[in-house]
Amino acid sequence: PWQLEPSQPPLRILSIEPDVNPRHAEPAYLTLQYGRTRCQLSLAEPRPLLVNIKAILGRYDPDLILSAWGDTWMLPMLIKLSEDWKIPLALNRDPNQKIAFHNERTYFSYGQIIYRGQQVHLFGRWHVDVYNAMMFHDYEMEGIWELARVTALPVQTVARVSPGTGISSMQILTALRQGVLVPWHKQQVEYSKSALELLNADRGGLVYQPLVGLHQNVAEIDFISMYPSIMARHNISPETTEWRCDSHEWEPQAATEPPGLIPQTLTPLLEKRIALKQHLMYLSHWDPQYKLDKARAAAHKWLLVTCFGYLGYKNARFGRIEAHEAVTAYGREALLRAKEAAEDMGFTVLHMYVDGMWIQKPGYKTPSAFQPLLDEIVKRTGLPIALDGIYRQIAFLPSQVNPRLPVANRYFGVFQDGSLKLRGIEARRQDTPPFIVETQMEILKLFSKANTLKELHSLLPEIIALIRQRLEDLRSGRIPTAKMFVTQKIGRELGEYRVLSPAARALGQLEAIGKQIKPGQHIRFLYTLGKPGVHAWDLPETLDPQRLDVPRYTELLLRAGATILQPLGIQEKSLQIWVTANVSPDAARRLL
Repeated sequence: PWQLEPSQPPLRILSIEPDVNPRHAEPAYLTLQYGRTRCQLSLAEPRPLLVNIKAILGRYDPDLILSAWGDTWMLPMLIKLSEDWKIPLALNRDPNQKIAFHNERTYFSYGQIIYRGQQVHLFGRWHVDVYNAMMFHDYEMEGIWELARVTALPVQTVARVSPGTGISSMQILTALRQGVLVPWHKQQVEYSKSALELLNADRGGLVYQPLVGLHQNVAEIDFISMYPSIMARHNISPETTEWRCDSHEWEPQAATEPPGLIPQTLTPLLEKRIALKQHLMYLSHWDPQYKLDKARAAAHKWLLVTCFGYLGYKNARFGRIEAHEAVTAYGREALLRAKEAAEDMGFTVLHMYVDGMWIQKPGYKTPSAFQPLLDEIVKRTGLPIALDGIYRQIAFLPSQVNPRLPVANRYFGVFQDGSLKLRGIEARRQDTPPFIVETQMEILKLFSKANTLKELHSLLPEIIALIRQRLEDLRSGRIPTAKMFVTQKIGRELGEYRVLSPAARALGQLEAIGKQIKPGQHIRFLYTLGKPGVHAWDLPETLDPQRLDVPRYTELLLRAGATILQPLGIQEKSLQIWVTANVSPDAARRLL
């Protein structure tokens, strides 16, 4: 499991995908791809469909079936057709095993409601549904194989469970190898604390609110896997952290003590991720190995992120809230020491967020200029830290409710290589219509062309012209409705809504025609004029474009544009005058 460059599994892969999302419309055909062969099979004629799929399974004999909506629609549909037409499909290689079905479920996690669709597991070959696999679009199959290596979970299981289940499996494996009994249920409870003791102990991560506005030549430095590194370095584990009743504080054992269960589990994972990250620094982006190593590192990241949360998770077998609090206390101290080191060396700290820091100093623009600071931080904290990048420009944005208040995780920036980093803005939100996301990204690409503030202002007419063109496309009906739907998560059953939000109204429309949406699933809808104000995207009838609520979409588009232009001093009201009154920027300034 800890091999840095494992060989690629020599698998035969069969990919199957319908022409449309089955929730939106009835698919007409399936596209199959295996080896160098690609074909389409019509769903209108079940017998030829089954005969062809049976022949492909027999002749090509795939090791992995990679499907789209295979768990929730395709495989159950094929199994039913196979039974109805009496044409057996060898989906399993093992004839003595039946196909395993796992029911759908909805559960709460970290204040959010999560939905997991039905699962279809095969025997003798693997089946992975790309739309029902956790984080598949982050690390694809290479990340799934890596997770299977390090967690010892079966591939079909690890593809569909959360990283928390993976880290729990690693902890159980470490315990069993050492002869430590694994509790069936968690039995350790939190020590009783007064309200004051709780406030002192459980403060969470440190957040230093950003200086709102546009800043140039800003470096972002991040501790590498801060919380897992703290657990490993300071030997923090449920059995090594004691609560002192006399001083009302936690006291971890010294790092010289025998390592606890959690540090033993994390140390090889940390070492492998750091080695992969260092290897990536010397690989070109076009190198085939770069994509593989990046996927493996991403899989490790999610395991390491989750391990901290599992220390305080109420149902974790090896969890304890005092250990969780100890980690955050060390994290706050490390970030404060990093801040002091930066200020001692003349840097201005613009923002701090749990394990990262944004700093600035006149004349400092190259990675080598920041290396002495990184060395000093490592010396003061003992934790690995790295330069995430240097921004040509970065804008920390205020609250949309109160412009005078900063927001810790709402910003956008352009690195020196022209790449973008976005947090908390419309392009990162799933409830933003796709055409507005595209427009905002086009504005950001124009934004990334500028090297100075003067160049940014010179791009203003081009940005205004772009927004004006998108508004004209919207009003004239040139934007496809497929780029105008809004996606939101359903948080409860329809009868539990006291006030019918747009998403709830769309849910009611789908339930009226027999389409069931479970809490935790996403629903897509269009804004329309008149009542009920929405049209569920997955309804069978097509919406008349004349019914679209163009004023609502105009408001959303202007708001997205104003988000990017706000650091230049342009508010949404100003932008609205510029683009709707068709006046020049200079004339608009005089009007205001």
